[in-house]
Amino acid sequence: MITTNFVVLTLSMAALSMLSATELAASDSCPIAKSIYRDGDGKGFQLIFSPPSSGGVFLATATIDHNKQGQLYRFQVTQSNGYGSVWLLDRETKYSKRDRGLWIAFFDQNLKSATPLFLEKETESPKYAVIAELGSYDYYKRRDRVMGNSSMLLSDTIWIFDRCQ
Repeated sequence: MITTNFVVLTLSMAALSMLSATELAASDSCPIAKSIYRDGDGKGFQLIFSPPSSGGVFLATATIDHNKQGQLYRFQVTQSNGYGSVWLLDRETKYSKRDRGLWIAFFDQNLKSATPLFLEKETESPKYAVIAELGSYDYYKRRDRVMGNSSMLLSDTIWIFDRCQ
């Protein structure tokens, strides 16, 4: 009786651990279009990716939110043909062919380039992201709206993968 209970308990634990490992493997898969990054400066900003809001050339939507200020920016995410650079296009700005938006680069935990060549085909969000010139972009967009509290402005920060949606 004790041996039978032990065997049943051992098999049950093994089945649970296999189920947990399967669930873990499924949750490890988080494409960029479902990821949430937090600012490395710890100021309460989040970079939130989601599937594109409309069909067409855009691969995702990205918003920058703040825990007290709400949504600050909403971008369409696109990718260059060829090399695969990823760009954030402000939905409120009309772009000419020369103006490409904000360039975003991704890096792994060893700070090696992890920008995917094909954004929709990646299965795991890179650990870090950097948006080129975001600090000055934010400064000029919001300098008249943020009164006396320059610490609440975004800076050229590193974004750290936080969780999957």
